[in-house]
Amino acid sequence: MDVWREFVPFSVLCLVFLELSSALLESTSFPKPLKECYDFRSFNMTPSADIAFNIQSFCYKQYQYKQIGEGKVWSAPNVTQEGMSYINSLFRKLFGEEGEITTNSNKGKREKRQALPVRIRREVRSPGAFAPFAQCIQRLYNTIVQTNPPMNAYQAIASLHAGPVLRSAHGGPAFLPWHRIYLLVLETACNGVPVPYWDSTLDFVMPDPTRSIVWSDQFFGNGNNMVVTGPFRNFQTVIAMDPITREIGTSPSALFTKQGLAAVLSRTRYADIVEPKLGPDYMFSLEGHHNGPHNWVGGHLSMAETAAFDPVFFVHHAYIDAVWETFRAQQELLQINPELDYPLITPPGHGPNDFIDFRPYIVPMRNIDAMSRAIARSVRYEPFPTCQNNCNLSPFLICVGSVCMSRARATPFLGGMQAYAPGSLGLQDTHAESEQFAMARGPIRGGARFRASPISDNRNRPSTLQGAPTAPEIQRASAQTRSRGLRRRRDVATLNVSHHNVTSYVEPESLLERSYTNTFIMDGVVDVKRWVYVPIRVFFNRSMNADGIDPTLHASIQKDNPYKKCHGVASGASKVYVASDGLDYFGTYKEFAFIDERQPDSMTTTVVGIKNPDYGAGEVLFTAYDSCGRPCRALCPTPGKEKLKYKGCSGVYKISSAYPRMYDITYRDAFASHGSTFNSLSIEPLAKTPILTFVCDDAKSWPWEY
Repeated sequence: MDVWREFVPFSVLCLVFLELSSALLESTSFPKPLKECYDFRSFNMTPSADIAFNIQSFCYKQYQYKQIGEGKVWSAPNVTQEGMSYINSLFRKLFGEEGEITTNSNKGKREKRQALPVRIRREVRSPGAFAPFAQCIQRLYNTIVQTNPPMNAYQAIASLHAGPVLRSAHGGPAFLPWHRIYLLVLETACNGVPVPYWDSTLDFVMPDPTRSIVWSDQFFGNGNNMVVTGPFRNFQTVIAMDPITREIGTSPSALFTKQGLAAVLSRTRYADIVEPKLGPDYMFSLEGHHNGPHNWVGGHLSMAETAAFDPVFFVHHAYIDAVWETFRAQQELLQINPELDYPLITPPGHGPNDFIDFRPYIVPMRNIDAMSRAIARSVRYEPFPTCQNNCNLSPFLICVGSVCMSRARATPFLGGMQAYAPGSLGLQDTHAESEQFAMARGPIRGGARFRASPISDNRNRPSTLQGAPTAPEIQRASAQTRSRGLRRRRDVATLNVSHHNVTSYVEPESLLERSYTNTFIMDGVVDVKRWVYVPIRVFFNRSMNADGIDPTLHASIQKDNPYKKCHGVASGASKVYVASDGLDYFGTYKEFAFIDERQPDSMTTTVVGIKNPDYGAGEVLFTAYDSCGRPCRALCPTPGKEKLKYKGCSGVYKISSAYPRMYDITYRDAFASHGSTFNSLSIEPLAKTPILTFVCDDAKSWPWEY
């Protein structure tokens, strides 16, 4: 009995110990390749916030890519090392070229800059504009870049426009810079062959836009049902037996119109023409008008997840980019700098310092960087066809009155009557025939359709093709390869039937009220149980820069200067963003902490998710930056004789199942335990100390040096 009495307390103690022995977070050094990248990129350079921000992101992406390539971290089943190597080579080539343009521009080497290849994008119907592009697309489609599962070069590039990446590519100010880089990636794959632009306003003014010459063998191929004519015939998505399909002249949305073009160009600020927009302001949204041709063409092009598999996607987006460049030229005339004219309030992923997201590929470029003149200089646009310039001397365009419009394609006649013959010369079929085809084909597994455009066209007929949730093959093939549970922007159909029916207005949500949405994907699985939470402390110091200017005092920023680099709401409150990135697991979590910029110093705590050690040990890298893009320095607590001390550290932690437990199961518990109890960096006991503190200040050193 005495033995039993001694055994029971011991057993209980062991159980308690086992319960607590579930997550030790231990500070460690950088992995060698990551440290070497930091050292190489920063060698012989003067520390600065902008350069440090770029280096941190570049080196992590490079390290992640290496881990994926070596099979140490989960990656998409459909994208193998072969496919990833091909896409990565395009990015290296593209950014090498853009870097040369920027370097020559900064050095004032005018003659060398002129010697660089400049892409002249012309309207698809201009003489000689379309054939080289079509030949390149055919070459890419016939070039296999990975063998198991098979994927051609064009499909690999199209797969970049799928998955949760769409949240940072659509629905905000990053829409235009993101797609500008995307177009350049395709042109890089084409060895500099420019993407011609499709000015669909030339088709909208036709009595029947579905009869446009572009829907013929000479250009895009047939516009109804499966694409079986033209240079893109028999193209497929990465889904087996899923041929590219179109259904032109369907949905309420109009093609791009002269009215829409005039509305966009009537604005002067970038914030006026980008999403999010509701009510009457939607009429000025360039992205909103961009939605029209997507929906009008129908089929795969009408769904964001599958749109890029139809090459019409790229010629359409070349026109959207041309409109944006026209808008930027107008800004220059008004002495507004288009490089810095970025909205103050943005959705997650669309901030000026957020990176253009093509993960896991290496893209060391922020949204604001893609607004630069250096990027814009790599492309020139032929003027939009008008009667004044003889419709760019195109034999496929005609001036009627004072309006330049597309010629109609040839149509057969039966008994003197014009007849539509499905599949014949790419003609539009009848509604009944479309219904039969739709029933035979089944739904397109491309997810949600694009939001309706601001202008409707009552000549259109209803769509017969049905949509379905995005196919796993599409998601696995995307560069992001995230989850099927991607939250999409809701289609406010009642607000978008036509411009004249829109009467309501919704005030934009405050930047401080908007949350950051995490995907909770861990090694390809969406499961909140795979995540646990740790508190991170943030110490913010408002300090002057080298010019004696306080870069973080948002209250001093005038509202008539919305293109200032540091964006705030002029209330004193702002954010510091803290992220955890898996080094040996595939998972990222990002959160923000509120700070008070009215005070010289401000301290707060936030909570960040990391890998649950119940699913295996791991290594995680913590980073942080403020709203001005200044990377913050990591400090780790170390026990002293009487109180804790803090010293610089890497921000890298090992996650293991060893004692003691240093995490919480829920976000709420982690914040409640650590978020509001302590008020200084040096008095709390070790057991209740946040594992890491970030100091955001104007230190004259690299944030990874300690």
